[in-house]
Amino acid sequence: MRILYLIAKVTVAWLVVGCSSMPATIDPGDKIDKDKGVLLAAITSDANPRVMDAWFFYRKKGSKEEQRLDAFGVAGILYKPNDYPAQKSRVGRLVALPLQPGEYELFNWMLYIQQLGGYGYLSPKSPPPSHFFTVTPGTVTYLGNLHIDTIVGKNIFGLEIPVGGNPDILDSQETDIPLMRKKYPNLGDWPMQTSIPDGKPWKMLK
Repeated sequence: MRILYLIAKVTVAWLVVGCSSMPATIDPGDKIDKDKGVLLAAITSDANPRVMDAWFFYRKKGSKEEQRLDAFGVAGILYKPNDYPAQKSRVGRLVALPLQPGEYELFNWMLYIQQLGGYGYLSPKSPPPSHFFTVTPGTVTYLGNLHIDTIVGKNIFGLEIPVGGNPDILDSQETDIPLMRKKYPNLGDWPMQTSIPDGKPWKMLK
């Protein structure tokens, strides 16, 4: 019963986080409409056990409707799916989403964490500068590896807890493009373009 209660509690928390949601990723067995484009990105966090998920938020340029990219998704309630087992410092997955063509912006991040008595969220007090990118019909747009390292502090009991996050954005095409062809074989012949955010303005100053 305790496990069922925990699952229910986490699921409710997942559903009430703002108005954002993550669209369904591509099914590798489906034929994809080339009137749409595809957003490709690796979403990862470090292996801190108190991090339930890592999120990056995007939206259509000029819109207020937020969408998010999840490192683990709903599966993270029970376990953390991991497309990068060889990288001990990064846990997460490569996601490919079909999107309508147009201009978009990547504009914020958040950590969904386990904390004493429940769950919480960590995000920057001041959002980083938006990164604008274009989704083109019949083309994969690669945003890179969007990663968040957990900043750890101590609570009043002296126990280590997450107190913040530090984004680290990398161009990881050497790893992610071969993985894309394996994970999403229906994208194998699609042309690609890259739009890697400048990670420096996103990174916290220490």
